[in-house]
Amino acid sequence: MTASPGTASPAGGALPAPLDFVVEALAEAGALTEREGARAVALLPPRLAAEIESPEECALALYPDRDGDVACGLGSTLLERLIARARGRPVSTSVRLAADPPRPAHVRAAADRFALRNGLCEPGQISMGTAVYVAASVAHVVEADDRREGLVRVVVSAHDGGEPDAAVGAHLDLAWPSALVQPSAAPLAADVRAADWIALRAERAVRAAVQPLLGEVERRHARDHDRIVSYFADLIAEARAPRRRADPKAVEAKVAHLVAERNAKLEALPARFAARVTCSVAALVIAEVPAALVSLRLRRRKESRELVARLPAGASSLDRLTCEACGAATARPAACDDRMHLLCEACAPNAQGRIACPACAKRR
Repeated sequence: MTASPGTASPAGGALPAPLDFVVEALAEAGALTEREGARAVALLPPRLAAEIESPEECALALYPDRDGDVACGLGSTLLERLIARARGRPVSTSVRLAADPPRPAHVRAAADRFALRNGLCEPGQISMGTAVYVAASVAHVVEADDRREGLVRVVVSAHDGGEPDAAVGAHLDLAWPSALVQPSAAPLAADVRAADWIALRAERAVRAAVQPLLGEVERRHARDHDRIVSYFADLIAEARAPRRRADPKAVEAKVAHLVAERNAKLEALPARFAARVTCSVAALVIAEVPAALVSLRLRRRKESRELVARLPAGASSLDRLTCEACGAATARPAACDDRMHLLCEACAPNAQGRIACPACAKRR
């Protein structure tokens, strides 16, 4: 479902009424709808009617009291099907942040705090403008012996993949709309590379989010393995020491049967506890934010380069820069000696001496 540009949740974040949601969802899917107080009538396209298994002509009511009415209240079949249909497609919207731009003194202080780990940084001209950011909410599902769902959020600059601080990201979380977020006059565009930056960082965020869940799966796997081994060990010991005299062949046959049953249960465990992680984009918010643009001159030995850093409204520090080797965000970059590529701490853990630049290696 695609929200109209800048549409926030009704009533400051409250969920819409079920009938309102059903009417809006059907209209968006191509149906003709008309409200009649606490009821509504709808004319559905044949394909939509077949998809949600509903009559093409129907009267909608929260609690049907007439023959032929279709229920759309909480727990109703129609509402559940429309919710599932909406969840299958990401929501996207364009907004703007109605905030004052950063004060020049604050911008200068933030620029002075920026440092290159293995070189010099000279702040230059400061200008005021706007920056466009993309906030992606990525849903992930972990399926093993049970099912867990979660959501991670990634915010990147649509210009260069920079990452703003948490205060800016909080404003762009439309699950809890800020009063500063307003509809954008027109849909906003982002660099085509924004999708790559989002995919890269969302993958890392999801890996970090699901790691505890995968640890729980491993512990449950080990627990069940130990229980099965212990349980059958007791049964086998009891079978080998019967209270009454028994034919040795019968005892061995019983033990062999227990061993085979134990092995079958142990062999079934890996498939039961095999974890499967799936991800999908749940929502995209493209936001225009007032920002200060700071020209920075970076120097390393005889080489130098200039770049433009951004300080969006509400941020306490400049946007973290994009590593030119792996695409991660870094607040403390190092520069290589040959082409002044900016590298994160993982790509250049030691900033002393000559750096073996992964970005330069890709060019060769």
